[in-house]
Amino acid sequence: MKETDSRKYEISLGFEEIRLPPFEEILIIGRKSPHGRIGLWKSFQFLIPDEFEVFEIDDPIIDAAFISKRLLKKINKDQIFSILKDKVFPYVSEGEIMKVDFKVKIYYEAIKREFQ
Repeated sequence: MKETDSRKYEISLGFEEIRLPPFEEILIIGRKSPHGRIGLWKSFQFLIPDEFEVFEIDDPIIDAAFISKRLLKKINKDQIFSILKDKVFPYVSEGEIMKVDFKVKIYYEAIKREFQ
């Protein structure tokens, strides 16, 4: 008697709209990434001109960071890099491109003014 083949499969499907570039705040480029800093910069200038600033990084693993100019208006680059070096850079590998979600919320404790 011949056994019957009873193969089954299941598919999970999801999709969502994306915007270019597919990141909003920061992109970290590993030193051996297949897409280098210069190529990415040229692509960004074509697709979204003047929205990101590129910074070369003096690090054996990391080549560069692309940071949104909108983010740089809220917090200075030295503060951003201090956080990235401590919390993100240790997890980046040489051949990697890493998207970093870096949200800044600005608030005031108390604003005092005289009534007019």
